[in-house]
Amino acid sequence: MPVIVGVSVLTFLLLNLLPGSIALAIAGPGADPQTIKAIEIQDGLTKPLWDRYWQWLWHAVQGNLGRSLTSSESVTSLVAHALPVTLEVIIVAQVVALVLAVPAALAALADRSGRTDRVLGAVAFAGVSAPHFLWGIILILVFSVHFHLLPATGWVPLTHSLGSNLKSAVLPATTLGIGEFSFYMRILRGDMIDQLREEYVTTARAKGLSGSRVLVGHVLRNSLFSLITVVGVNFGKLISGAVIVETLFALPGIGNLLVTSIYQRDVNVVQGVVVLTAVAFVIINLAVDLLYSTIDPRVRYEVANG
Repeated sequence: MPVIVGVSVLTFLLLNLLPGSIALAIAGPGADPQTIKAIEIQDGLTKPLWDRYWQWLWHAVQGNLGRSLTSSESVTSLVAHALPVTLEVIIVAQVVALVLAVPAALAALADRSGRTDRVLGAVAFAGVSAPHFLWGIILILVFSVHFHLLPATGWVPLTHSLGSNLKSAVLPATTLGIGEFSFYMRILRGDMIDQLREEYVTTARAKGLSGSRVLVGHVLRNSLFSLITVVGVNFGKLISGAVIVETLFALPGIGNLLVTSIYQRDVNVVQGVVVLTAVAFVIINLAVDLLYSTIDPRVRYEVANG
């Protein structure tokens, strides 16, 4: 709760300390003073800053995030309409990153210091170094402009067509997933190298287990502990990446809604999106903590005897 309240306070202060008038941004540059004053009174912008914040917080606790200052739509309905797009892109990006990262890390470790390890290390370095928008532009040029295989912009809902939906999600999800794949592979490879020095690996080999079985059945399983932690923490990073990716691919997701609302000085929408993102971040980190006991039974033992 302190994290969520702190995020809401900082967001509210930053939005209201920006130069310019919120009412003028809503009414447009050609609006007369009477219209601007009427908007300020109607939306409660003439009240003191802390009064407006406490009023928002009181309504938010009751599940009411208010209405958009520009469209008068419910913030909850705007978020509910945009959230499935962002969630699908993030989930597909995570799946792509993990499906590529785990076998790549195993292959790099199997040929440690060899050609495969060096090539995969270079690929991972390039993936981490380049920003999301650069990978997005490259993918658009290759798969949309040159080969005409996938759409460069737009979004088809899952309820309309599964095939068209996947086509519209592939490029944005891959753009997000490239950086995550590189990061996950490096983390997993490094952790597995540390695990290979543990005594249980020597014991497993002494029992006659093959190298691949030791690597996959023991070393990889224990290394997933760190990987799942990184995946959970990176949720916030994917949200920030989604802001760029959704703008680049013109997707009607949370990131695009956030950017549009910031330009329009729509305080209620920005506040609602940021707070809901913070809540999701906290919940996902809690879920990661709960998964520890499933991956490593020693966690349950330590808690029981703590």
